[in-house]
Amino acid sequence: MTATTIKLDSALRDRLNAESRERGVPVGSFVEELLEAWLREQRFARLRDEMARTDPTERAAHAAEDAAWDATAADGLGDTGDDARS
Repeated sequence: MTATTIKLDSALRDRLNAESRERGVPVGSFVEELLEAWLREQRFARLRDEMARTDPTERAAHAAEDAAWDATAADGLGDTGDDARS
């Protein structure tokens, strides 16, 4: 891995260093964790936006399908690990 230098306000640098020390990880790893968390949140934000823009008819069809699957999950089959043929 190639290291690089980034310019940060000294207060921010100190906060990053303190948090990384508290977690017991190098500051680079902590920054990577922060970036990954931020990217994940961005993906979920896009997903929430797409879901909000879903046509209400399509959303109702998905809800009906989900309900049908939930009903099959509640049928009790397989709860004891037994095969339905038992």
